[in-house]
Amino acid sequence: MRFLLSTELLQRLPRHPDWRYERIDGEAVLSPRPRPLHLRRPTDLPVPKTQSNADVREFDGSFDWAAVAALLLDTWSHEDPYRSLENPAEVLRSETERYLGTADFGAVAVDGDAVRAVALVYGGVNSAPTLSWLTVESDARERGLATGLLALITTALRARGIGELASATSAANTPSLRWHLSRGFQLAEDPVRQALRAANRAGQEHDRDGVKPG
Repeated sequence: MRFLLSTELLQRLPRHPDWRYERIDGEAVLSPRPRPLHLRRPTDLPVPKTQSNADVREFDGSFDWAAVAALLLDTWSHEDPYRSLENPAEVLRSETERYLGTADFGAVAVDGDAVRAVALVYGGVNSAPTLSWLTVESDARERGLATGLLALITTALRARGIGELASATSAANTPSLRWHLSRGFQLAEDPVRQALRAANRAGQEHDRDGVKPG
């Protein structure tokens, strides 16, 4: 989004954490920059029951790798932030290879001998483990598969003595945010406070560059 706007007025625009505010060639330029909302969920909180017929089990890297990589590539190449890239497939192949190889563990939902959903978990040594790459095949959504993955993961974490699961989503991703909040996740920090901090940092950077904030 580009439009004519003075530096002073650009500085006065209300800041939203999902947008980058810049001035290029004399124009104000606003571009999407999704900032993650960090969420946390106690592992002892019950997960809602689902009626899905899919088989939910732990991710087996030696057996599930190819099917999960194909699911991630097919799904995320049409989603932000990858769909705006010049070569989303190339970036995704590189990222899935790295992330599948470094996941601490995960879960898959299998239906009709095909992997329909996956969720991976990372970290947890010095902080709460993080739910990541939660992906459901487009034709299998709204069937409780993601909730089934969450149930298996939280049960496994609880058995390991881990009391909390972290996750993240964008404020712009309404379906994902709604799913997290309805499954017991709570915001770890107020997004409005995050936006104000981002605006303050931007103002301080302009001060250092010799631009007086409005």
